[in-house]
Amino acid sequence: MRRALATIATAAALATLTAALGPLAGCAPDEPTVVSREALGTVVSITAYGEDEAGVRAAIDEAFVAMAGVEAALDAYDPASEVSRFNASPYEEQSLPADAVEVLDAIQALDADAEFSPSLLGVVGLYDFEGTPSVPEDADLALAVAAADGFIRIDSDTAVFSRNAGPDPRLEPGGSLAPGLDFGGAAKGLALDRAREALRASGAVTAALITAVSSTVTLGSKPDGSAWRIGVEDPRDSSVVVAVFQVDGDGSVSTSGDYQRYFEQDGVRYHHILDPDTGAPVRGMRSLTVGGADLSGLASDILSTALFVKGTGDAAAYAEEAGIGLYVVDDEGRALTVPAPDDSGLVVTEMASPKP
Repeated sequence: MRRALATIATAAALATLTAALGPLAGCAPDEPTVVSREALGTVVSITAYGEDEAGVRAAIDEAFVAMAGVEAALDAYDPASEVSRFNASPYEEQSLPADAVEVLDAIQALDADAEFSPSLLGVVGLYDFEGTPSVPEDADLALAVAAADGFIRIDSDTAVFSRNAGPDPRLEPGGSLAPGLDFGGAAKGLALDRAREALRASGAVTAALITAVSSTVTLGSKPDGSAWRIGVEDPRDSSVVVAVFQVDGDGSVSTSGDYQRYFEQDGVRYHHILDPDTGAPVRGMRSLTVGGADLSGLASDILSTALFVKGTGDAAAYAEEAGIGLYVVDDEGRALTVPAPDDSGLVVTEMASPKP
């Protein structure tokens, strides 16, 4: 997840979020304990309430351990991870890591198979967003997409890549176009879910917010009864909050945007949200934020990407049918808000107009 989950963990973004939460230090029941650490390829901040500060801090430590466990399983860029061991022999039928099975099951349950593909490791590698970015040759991109399409889930926990892309040494294990699994678009949400459950299980934490900048989950209700407030930044100005998602109790909010991992060439922006059918960056949006009370971090993480790929109209229709909140900034700076149902525990409020 070092590269797969890289994002813009700016001090301004964190300051904007925490400013809406109230006091950040102290050990009284109505004051949170806040701990921020590097994790999941970004900065993760946990704001937790509880009467016993020592117990709260111990629970936060356990939450970071839980997140590290997901990273150890699903970081496609760590040669020692479980998914990297699968990727080392992609054409051999193998058992999938348990965390990978959970992600794949969630994609299917959300009906997001067409828009969210975990098999694009070779395609993403052609752009080399964190190295020396470049626009892939059309033929190479088509070959990598064909290889990615060869992913077959044989049963619940077994999978393999078929050799349906034709002979080419670059498609062999270790080659520049070799297929592989990359769960970077979902692993952060799963890791935040595991962290939330670690806090819940501790017994010391009564309420908490866990944010990895682009994804956030909440646990319980703050002592003063106010809602959790999660800011959405302008995709062209990180100092401006254009919308706020207010969540009562457990919930999650995730954002996908063309500004998180990208480069520009000849005046064209190439970002990391790729169309599984073509391997090209999806056009039409700058950012999409989805959220819901009782929505898992894994689900919101998957949906923020899948709905971005769907496009504004289909994303709005999906959100309305699913009863979740949506805030979109299109490629011309126009905003669209889909409110969650009145009794859902989620309120989406537009705060400012995005930059054109």
